[in-house]
Amino acid sequence: MFEFLKKIGQVARHGSLSIGSTKSASDVTFWVDMPSIPDVPDRRCDATPRLIAASDIVPQMIPCENAVARGEAALRNGSHRERLLAMKLEHLQFCPPRRCHQLADVGVQTAGDLVYSDLPKIASRLSHPERAERALRRYRAAIRMSLAIDTMMPRDALLLVAIHRRSVASLSRESAAQLHRDLERFSLSSRGSKLLGNRGVPSLRRVKAWVSTCRHLAEHHSAPNTQPALQ
Repeated sequence: MFEFLKKIGQVARHGSLSIGSTKSASDVTFWVDMPSIPDVPDRRCDATPRLIAASDIVPQMIPCENAVARGEAALRNGSHRERLLAMKLEHLQFCPPRRCHQLADVGVQTAGDLVYSDLPKIASRLSHPERAERALRRYRAAIRMSLAIDTMMPRDALLLVAIHRRSVASLSRESAAQLHRDLERFSLSSRGSKLLGNRGVPSLRRVKAWVSTCRHLAEHHSAPNTQPALQ
C-alpha cells in the first residue's frame, strides 16, 4: 500500500504511473490524467500597505440637538398624561372601591371620564349629591395636578389637595421641607391615615422633585410671549 501511494505521488509530479520496477508483456499500465497543482503565491512578498480611512472604522457621530431633547421630553409628558387619563379609577387607588363602582354605574370608569365630565350632573345621580360633588371635585383636582407632574400619581396629589395645595403655582412657591412636614402632620390625623392606608408619607426626595418640577413649569409659563401665569 505504501508503494502504491508513492507511485501516486509520482503521477502528481510526472503525469504517469508505473507499478513494479520492470515491465513485461503481462503487466498492466495505468495512465492517470491528474490536474496540476498550482503554485501557492507567497503573500509576504507582494503584500502592499493599504490605507484605511478613519470614517471606515469610526462611525460619524450625530450631535444631539436641543430640539431632539425637547421632543423626547414632550413624548414622555404625553405618554404620562395619556396613561393616567386611560387608567381606571379602581387602578388609581385614590378613591374607595364603593365610590368607584357607583361612578362606573353612571358611566365614569377612567380618570379621563372624571376630568371631562359634568360633575353636578354625575353627583345628582349619587347618594348625598352635595357631599359627592365635593369629593368628585377633590378627585378632579388631584388628577389634574398629577397630569402636570410626571413623577406624581393622583393618590399622591390627593394628599396635597387635602392640605390645601391644589395647583402647580401654589406648589412652586412652597418649601420642600415645610411641605414634607405638613404631610407628616396630616398623616397623624384620622383623615390622613385613612387616605394613606398602608402607604407611608411620600419621601422628602419625592417632594423635592415635585416642587422642582412645579417651579420649572411656573417659570416657563411666566416667561414672555407665553401663556399667563398659572392660577
